[in-house]
Amino acid sequence: MRNLLLLILKYGSTLLFILLEVICFYIIISFNQSQGEIWKHSTNLLTGNINQRVQNTSDYFALEAINDSLLTENAKLLEAIINYRVFSKENEFQTYENLDSTLIEYNFVPARITNKTFNNRNNYITLNKGYQDSIKIGMGVVSSHGIVGIVRSVSKNYCLVMTILHSQSRISGAIKSNDFHGTLVWDELDPQSVTLINLPKHAEVSVGDTVITSGFSTVFPYGIDIGTISDYSIESNEDAFEVDVKLFNDISSTTHAYIIKSNKQDEKIEIELEGSDEL
Repeated sequence: MRNLLLLILKYGSTLLFILLEVICFYIIISFNQSQGEIWKHSTNLLTGNINQRVQNTSDYFALEAINDSLLTENAKLLEAIINYRVFSKENEFQTYENLDSTLIEYNFVPARITNKTFNNRNNYITLNKGYQDSIKIGMGVVSSHGIVGIVRSVSKNYCLVMTILHSQSRISGAIKSNDFHGTLVWDELDPQSVTLINLPKHAEVSVGDTVITSGFSTVFPYGIDIGTISDYSIESNEDAFEVDVKLFNDISSTTHAYIIKSNKQDEKIEIELEGSDEL
């Protein structure tokens, strides 16, 4: 109590002055229309600005959830497109609308890129999906713009992907217009270009043709865009073209990807191993 009295004695005049100022201010804005309107306008501006900042903060924290939702929707759309292409190519006389959902071959898992390289001899990206999301070694990875690579290592929450920009990358590709196919390799020079080799010399090749996945492997389904032919050549003593392919997908600017889960992969690998044992 003594301390309170000392405080009042020390700061009493200041506190009284502030109190009288507040009372005067209240009387002015209450009994003077113009001053009252100015006060209301000023307070509206202040509260509006504060509310906007609060809303911006809320939107920022909700942005990740919105992005994840969009990724999931994009994955479903891409999944429908790819399964339609595969089904149409393999089933000429059956309508896709009547297809049993249990026969759908591919599912797409959306993921975010958490780390990547693209200027090294062997380039990798890290995705925020692991074996708890049923991700396995050997699964293909694509983006909304084209092919990315193949899963090479998996932990609980992450997986490491060997990109198409890797010295050991070997992916089966085909010319979209005529289905002539070869093997895509990276020449380790241009991160936006790969080479299609082992393309037979009787193949029809034109600059500007689109190159897609052939669907011959168990990793990538048929029809995923890879790039366009920018140049091609064949040596007189060779029996295959060497084709330069400009990639649709720029991995250096890619932030999200989709991991491909094939529901028939194990069956296909098993039957093909049986055939190879007889060779």
